[in-house]
Order: sequence, then structure tokens, then C-alpha cells
Amino acid sequence: MPTSAHLATWTGPEIFQECRTAYGAYAKAKTESYRAYFAAHGELKDEHHPYKARDLAAALPEDWAGLEQYLPVAERHRHHLSGNSSQVLALGLLGVAARLDPQLSWLWEGLSSERPLPPSAATSVPTCGFEHKLDAALLNEQPRQTSIDFFVSAPDVLFCIECKWVEAGIGECSCPAPGPLTGGCAERVLQREAYWKTVYEIFHLPERRQGRACPLSFCYQAVRNVAAALALANDGQQPVFGLIYDAENPYFAGCGDWLGWPAALAATLDPDESPVRFASASWQELLEVLPLDAAAAVWASEKHGLHKSGPEEDSAVGAGPSYL
Repeated sequence: MPTSAHLATWTGPEIFQECRTAYGAYAKAKTESYRAYFAAHGELKDEHHPYKARDLAAALPEDWAGLEQYLPVAERHRHHLSGNSSQVLALGLLGVAARLDPQLSWLWEGLSSERPLPPSAATSVPTCGFEHKLDAALLNEQPRQTSIDFFVSAPDVLFCIECKWVEAGIGECSCPAPGPLTGGCAERVLQREAYWKTVYEIFHLPERRQGRACPLSFCYQAVRNVAAALALANDGQQPVFGLIYDAENPYFAGCGDWLGWPAALAATLDPDESPVRFASASWQELLEVLPLDAAAAVWASEKHGLHKSGPEEDSAVGAGPSYL
């Protein structure tokens, strides 16, 4: 097995082999916890499914159903009402936090543990949004364009943030099997020059060759975010690829010889050489700085098992950032 955290030394199948047993137990435990939650909150449950909410309002924290308007209908994941949905977890936590602190100071604090980010302008309210869909021409993406889970633009920084929860990794390509294992990529993906430039010049991954595992496939979503951040950032803006993840998920926490996606991306995106900064935090870490009200804190704790270590405090809803 590889001894380095750098993604150039790994393939998707190797990561899968390291994580599969631990991840299977983890995913089963998560699903059972959501079964128990909806069994105890039958008024919120889909009558035909044991761990899905009846609608998006029921999936969100009490009194915060209005956040559903900020998740475009066309961009809602197929299983967004599942308790396991990272999309609704992000909307419920980051959406509340953005309403209560429009300056998003919590985001800078939460993602600056390893290395400080360029500061946010104190007099400016950042623009932010969920599932920010890119123009098809930006990265030559047809028929499906990249959507940024949580997008933030400030005068000096532009964030493209990927939000994960129970997922089995960062997100692979959808090229039909066995293509990803043999370098047989879909022609439309091969034509996306920004992807491959990012793969070779930013991630420093090995060249794609027929008969070998594709270097893009297993880190597909990370590459798309980095390519998007580079393309979207204006002059004077530092592009940042952010990752928020579950500290208990083996794919992110690490398992066996695999050190986890945060460690792998940090080792791959050299802060002294890469034009895109990488910053990460677990939901557990971020929760310590999120400005949640009592309803959102209870939702995070009871539904998702995310608990603040300090006392919960009520907060008044402030004027929202420019996406609200």
C-alpha cells in the first residue's frame, strides 16, 4: 500500500480497500440512528420511508423552514430528504449561521486552523449561496455543470466548499465502468481542458494512460471544485477549495494506510506552490464556532449527533448576507 498521503500515490480501488469494512459499519450505524430519530419524530417522517423526512421543511431545524427557498429545486439531490443527506445538513447549519452572522466570521475561523486565510473585509458582507451552478461554458461542461455546495465570494477571497457527511469519499466521476479503472474516459470529460490542467498542474497526478486507473476519476469532485475556484476568482481574490466533512467517516478520518481526504488534499495542494488554497474542517470542529440558535443546535444534536462542547446560546436572527 502507498506510504504517502499525496494523491499521486493512490488509486480509487486502493482507497476503497482500506476503508470498505470500517465504512460499512459506519454507514449502517448512521442509517440506524436516523431510523431511530424518525421513529421518535413521526410527525416529520415520510410515511413510506423509515429515515426520510416528509418534505424539506420537515428535514430542516424547527422554525427554519424558510431556508428551503435557498436550495434550488433543480439542484436538490435525489435523496435530499434522507437523514444521511449532506446537502440538507449543510443547508440547516450553514444557512442558519449565515442568517445569524452575515459577515460569515465563523467560516474564516472554522477553516483557518491549519493556516490563516486572507481576512474578510470588515465593511463588506460576503455573497454566498447553496448549489451555485456554473455556466456551461466556464469549464466546458455539458450536459451537467458543476454546482458548488456552498459558494462564498468576498473582496479578497472566493470559496468553493464541498460539504460531505455519510458519502463514501469525495465524489467520483460517472463514466461507465470499467472506464475509470482502465483510463477509458468519456469523450466529453476528455474535452474539459480545465479539468486536466488541474489534474496535472495543480494536483500533480500521473498522466492518464489506457489500461491504467484514471487519475481524475477518484478525485473528480475535488478537481471540479479547484477548477471552478480558479475560473471564478477575480483579480485580487484568493481562490480557496474548502472541505467540510464528518470526523467519524473513515474516508475522511482515515483508515488503515489511508490518512483520509483532508490529509490527502492538504498533502497534494501544496500551500507554497498551488494557486488555490485548501482548507478543511469537520462538522464537529465547525460546530464549535457556528452561531446557531437553540432550535438549530437541538436539531444538530438530536438528529445528527453533533453537539457543541459549550453551553448553547440563543441568537436573534440578523440581516442576512446578499443571497438571502
